[in-house]
Amino acid sequence: MASLSSINSKLVQFSYNISNDINTVHQVHCHNVYEIYYFIEGDVDYLVEGKLYRPAPHSLLLLSPHVFHGVKVKSDLSYRRFTIHFDPDILPNDLRPLFLSAFPSNEKHSQREVYYENLEAMQLSSFFEALVSLASQPESLQRQLLPTYIDAVLAQITLICQTHSPVQVETRTSHTITDIIAYLNDNLTQPISLDGLSEHFNISKHYMNRAFRKAAGTTVFDYLIYKRVIFAQQLLMNGSTATEASLQSGFRDYTVFYRAYRKHLGHSPMEDRSLAHF
Repeated sequence: MASLSSINSKLVQFSYNISNDINTVHQVHCHNVYEIYYFIEGDVDYLVEGKLYRPAPHSLLLLSPHVFHGVKVKSDLSYRRFTIHFDPDILPNDLRPLFLSAFPSNEKHSQREVYYENLEAMQLSSFFEALVSLASQPESLQRQLLPTYIDAVLAQITLICQTHSPVQVETRTSHTITDIIAYLNDNLTQPISLDGLSEHFNISKHYMNRAFRKAAGTTVFDYLIYKRVIFAQQLLMNGSTATEASLQSGFRDYTVFYRAYRKHLGHSPMEDRSLAHF
């Protein structure tokens, strides 16, 4: 993958990428920030918590925090996209509710993503191209101007949400697997076992794991552990100790938590604890 342009700050990560590499499975992950994904061209599938999108040129996908998602590149056609990950702290207090209203609600059982197509006439790409230009400027200037540029992108997205209807995408999963995904999210920090899930949903463990992997791109427990890690990361950055974050996110053993944290995030919990917002 070639990153043609990028900006990395404490509250915003922006990138403009192009690639030609094929991957045969969805590279799924989740995070505790908001994501704006603007697809320009390519041959990809985008999997989001059991929903399969086939993005059209100049389409927009908005993702709220803690959503499991990933892309599969199906051919070596040029795959171009813009992505922005942002912490809502980058937004001005008076505009934050308006801008975040464009994104799906984080309430239980709500739709967790929004997808729009045929946006070329809205010239949204020009707002991303402005960020590409900003990326070539000195870092000090980037820091000063980045909040304004993000506000401009989100203002245009808010306008799109007011004037366009999102495209409805049917889930690729059975109602049972959809219910299991909702159950895991609703009971993320509670003790959960495969036997318990199998009994609760009256489904065999073997079928459940096979169907869940097809729907979500990973196994039931990899999904659960990854989401607990991301929740723990949020707790750490909000000031919890590593021990507190471990227990509050559903881990009963600190060693298991520590290993899972390093596996999924590539660093120790204490590194995120040092970034806490006190």
